Amino acid sequence: MPRGRTGNRRTSNRRTSRNRLDNFRRGDRIQVFSAGRQIDGNGIFIRVENGFLVWNDNSGNRNTTSLEGISIRRLRSGNCH
Repeated sequence: MPRGRTGNRRTSNRRTSRNRLDNFRRGDRIQVFSAGRQIDGNGIFIRVENGFLVWNDNSGNRNTTSLEGISIRRLRSGNCH
């Protein structure tokens, strides 16, 4: 039976390229989860570098989060708050 996806949630702990992670692109609006809980609110995907997600939160702070044990969900435009 093929595996299906629901919604826009993508989960991965592998690097697919310098600027993409499972079809995430620089500028995508995202939510970052660790152990099923959202951390640091919503933000903007920047890149993946050396096993870390680099992203800006809504306060404009640059965050570097290990890809170990996190999930990332892409938000549609307008779901930013």
